Amino acid sequence: MKRIIFLLIAILGIVRLAEAKQDKVNFVEDAVPVSSVKHITGFFGQRMDLNRNVYLKNFPIDWYVDFIVKREHIDWDWTRAEQHGKWMESAYLSAIQGEDKELLNKVQSVLKRIIASQEKGGYVGATAKNYRTLERPVRGMDAYELYFVFHAFITVYEETGDKEALQAAEKLADYYLTYFGPSKLEFWPSDLRAPENEGKVLNGHSDFAGHSVHYSWEGTLLCDPIARLYEVTGKKKYLKWSQWVVDNIDKWSGWDAFSRLDSVADGKLGVDKLQPYVHSHTFHMNFMGFLRLYRITGDTTLLRKVKGAWDDIHKRQMYITGGVSVAEHYEHDYVKPLSGNIVETCATMSWMQLTQELLKLTGDVKYADAIERLMLNHVFAAQDAETGVCRYHTAPNGTKPNGYFHGPDCCTASGHRIISMLPTFLYAQKGNAFYVNQYLSSCYIGQDFQFDLVGNYPEDENMKLVIKDCKAKNKELNLRIPSWCSAPVVKVNGETVSGVQSGSYLRLSRKWTTGDEVQISFPMKTQWMSREHHSNYISYRLKDGEIMYREEPTDQIPVAFMRGPVVYCLDMVWNKQLCNDDVDMDKDIRVDTSVVPVGIDKPEADMLGPVYQAKALYKGSEVNVVLTPFTNIGKWFRTGEAKPQKNADAFTYGIWLYHK
Repeated sequence: MKRIIFLLIAILGIVRLAEAKQDKVNFVEDAVPVSSVKHITGFFGQRMDLNRNVYLKNFPIDWYVDFIVKREHIDWDWTRAEQHGKWMESAYLSAIQGEDKELLNKVQSVLKRIIASQEKGGYVGATAKNYRTLERPVRGMDAYELYFVFHAFITVYEETGDKEALQAAEKLADYYLTYFGPSKLEFWPSDLRAPENEGKVLNGHSDFAGHSVHYSWEGTLLCDPIARLYEVTGKKKYLKWSQWVVDNIDKWSGWDAFSRLDSVADGKLGVDKLQPYVHSHTFHMNFMGFLRLYRITGDTTLLRKVKGAWDDIHKRQMYITGGVSVAEHYEHDYVKPLSGNIVETCATMSWMQLTQELLKLTGDVKYADAIERLMLNHVFAAQDAETGVCRYHTAPNGTKPNGYFHGPDCCTASGHRIISMLPTFLYAQKGNAFYVNQYLSSCYIGQDFQFDLVGNYPEDENMKLVIKDCKAKNKELNLRIPSWCSAPVVKVNGETVSGVQSGSYLRLSRKWTTGDEVQISFPMKTQWMSREHHSNYISYRLKDGEIMYREEPTDQIPVAFMRGPVVYCLDMVWNKQLCNDDVDMDKDIRVDTSVVPVGIDKPEADMLGPVYQAKALYKGSEVNVVLTPFTNIGKWFRTGEAKPQKNADAFTYGIWLYHK
């Protein structure tokens, strides 16, 4: 099996070398291949195993592939046609990382069926052939659905060297290039054309560019996978097409939305002001395309636009858990409601990917810090602890289990996709430099460098990195020192390293030998955090039903309990002593922040800890309440008790609590 692992790494290295030749801007650090990260343990390893062994293996993918192969779809609904691309990429990554031959055989069979169904002209979506014409070669949501098919094909090629997958991606791209481009069809979001579309509020659906209120960005998101094809193949037609798409965003949107990203970067405008409705996930996918074009062309204005948008979102619209999106868009100012359709799983996936790309391009640890916050708190909070299915929205304060049982839809698919990608977020490399960005217990197996990261982070603040093999004469080991940690300690073979600074990389360069140990300690302070910019939120809807918000002032400010980067909540699954499973957190609970919560034993061994007990008032009476890491909320029933109905709001939970 080790020979297979090294073969996959070698293949991936060859492919990436060819890819890098097409780029003017190289990564500062590049994510390691998924095949090199093994044996992720603890809570997060268990949840990744759940994703692979329960969700991906049991998912009825053949039914969805049948739907694609039959090719009879004419409806607006996108949920069925979105499954095959995301599942295929997830299953390949998870099977390779977990050395799972059963899943690998299954996904290879699925890939062959999908490729065999591809039409001579290259189309491989779900839309009926009799629906497609010269004037309307795609269905409105095809670009969105096929975005993930493109990436799945290219990922399979990069991970395995399967040239049929690459050829399928090229044929699909050529289908779009045949119909869309200069003097051809364009990605107009409505029937309006320039200049009549300038400053217009749209609604309805577009034949080519998805939902009209997204203002053409669902068509333009294809700039990312088709530019990726240029990186892999070197065929300039793909680069030119992607540039053509981006060059026309202003015209198609009617709001100069692309150009005005410069004002966002200047701090003069929020992303929510670019146009009347900003779909978070769709924007992220476009932003990744801009970053890819920056790498290829060296156009720094593209990087500046995306960095500016990221900074604005991170400052105003990112939740305490690292999640983003308010009713699938970005709101004005600091409007972030605590409950409802908040933190869409699709947005979690693309925000995490976008942040990773910025980390690779800049080497700025603030991006790794943001990934850590999201990975430790929100990714697995969205995952049902029994079936592995992911919620559509996972609000900081909400109810369960109702949210875990829906779909399959876009968010169930995005959830398993980002979980399958997680191993590539842990480590990176560049030449002789190696980067440890995340600290989940795991093994790294590279060609010239191998180590075990031992510990139970973040439950345990102490860990050690044990060198298993190092063939390189000198290896520069870069440890991310989190910005939240005020007193980090690093030792090499027992000797304390000086100059360890929070919010930076600690560079350790030496001749590493087998058995060398790097002891790492990130002491975690516990604290109650008052919510900044808190308001009462009043929802209203746009014409097509999109939820928007107004805010009203309030003098009631909630608090949240944190330990280092870990966010806690009051989850009624673990608070049976209150004898009321659906407690109204806003009205009936008041925590006592004057009393420091104390550590107690975990109620269940397989949950993430540590667990704390706090003082509170429940309907005016003094009680003890149990605070657990928010990432545990995927447990929606009590062990040994009857499970609630899947469509019930049986248990409440809340990060943000009012205090005495």
